[in-house]
Amino acid sequence: MNPNEAQQRAQSELQSGESLYWTGTADPVRASVAALPAALFGIPFAGFALFWITQAYHATSAMSKSAHNSFVSGFRVFPLFGLPFLFVGLGIILAPLWAFLKGGNTVYAVTNQRIMIISGGTTRSVKSITPADILSIDHRERPDGSGDIVIQTTGLVRSNNNLATPVKVALFGVQNVKQVAQQVMTLHTQRPAA
Repeated sequence: MNPNEAQQRAQSELQSGESLYWTGTADPVRASVAALPAALFGIPFAGFALFWITQAYHATSAMSKSAHNSFVSGFRVFPLFGLPFLFVGLGIILAPLWAFLKGGNTVYAVTNQRIMIISGGTTRSVKSITPADILSIDHRERPDGSGDIVIQTTGLVRSNNNLATPVKVALFGVQNVKQVAQQVMTLHTQRPAA
């Protein structure tokens, strides 16, 4: 997506009284690299599911050869119970590919009222981060001046042990990351006092 298309997409989402400070596109390669740890977890997950399916198939095949009754033949479908786990594992393995494809259609924008992450092609999704949502901002700069901005928000994600952790939102592959981080910091200072 070229810069003009990104700007048009961001301007189409502006509300009345809102002015656009900056627009940029996501770097699909950086987004896919960020998804690599998940893909590494998916390898043993899918591998175990495949192992379970093959072992269940061999066990049910041996059972059906030794006994020919309807109860034992009902176990022939038993290996199919592993397919959902195999598909989930393959989906996790392909997380970098999904992140790359999504990153190619993602636009970032900073306005005087919020940060927008606009993703999708014909069907768009807009995630807005207002100054009240921002807790902290970190940025990582590479030698070419590009980098990533990580925004810690007030949103919480609860885990199984009832610990709540703040939601982090990342802008991957931002050109002139220092300037954009400064604009986000300026927006953060507009946060109302609690």
